[in-house]
Amino acid sequence: MGSRVMLKEYMSKFLQASGKNRGKHEQPPEPLHEESHEEISESPPETLQNAPLEAPQEEPQEALPDWQTDFETGRDAFRAGDHPEALAAFLRAAGLGHPESQFLCGQMYRRGLGTPADDKQALVWYRRAAKQGHTGSQLACGSIYEEGRGTEMDLRRALSWYELAARQGSVEAQLKCGYMYHGGRAETRNPKKARRWLEAAA
Repeated sequence: MGSRVMLKEYMSKFLQASGKNRGKHEQPPEPLHEESHEEISESPPETLQNAPLEAPQEEPQEALPDWQTDFETGRDAFRAGDHPEALAAFLRAAGLGHPESQFLCGQMYRRGLGTPADDKQALVWYRRAAKQGHTGSQLACGSIYEEGRGTEMDLRRALSWYELAARQGSVEAQLKCGYMYHGGRAETRNPKKARRWLEAAA
């Protein structure tokens, strides 16, 4: 009887102890971090809500020169064979000081394109462009004064215009200067200057 009582007491203590241990293992582990039960707001932070919405900035576009539209209109009309329209557009651009348009007006008046030929009017536009350093116009002025078309022949003026164009690298103008100095057409013959300009052209 004594041994049974002792065994019974031992088993009772064993079961109690094992029950305590099993209870400990069956409990779920504590989370490493406490979970927040606050609702997540889908709206942007207050700083973004109050921020003004800015339109994307566009790169500033350079304004076209006043003469460009008219010049392009004239160019397109000339290519299409509409010479009166081309001349009208070139005249508008030329009036705004565009030297290339001024030169083209001179060319059209000289050749009678879109208008009756008029060397005097051609010289007006050539001179305006030539004074702005337009090489072709300087050469054209020299030619008009050399030939006396639309104005009185003036070889000294012709040579002065040729020299301006020659200094800008026009081979035709350099040859003109060489021949005129060699032949003494505008002034006393000057072989030294003639050679200089002819060598430059060569």
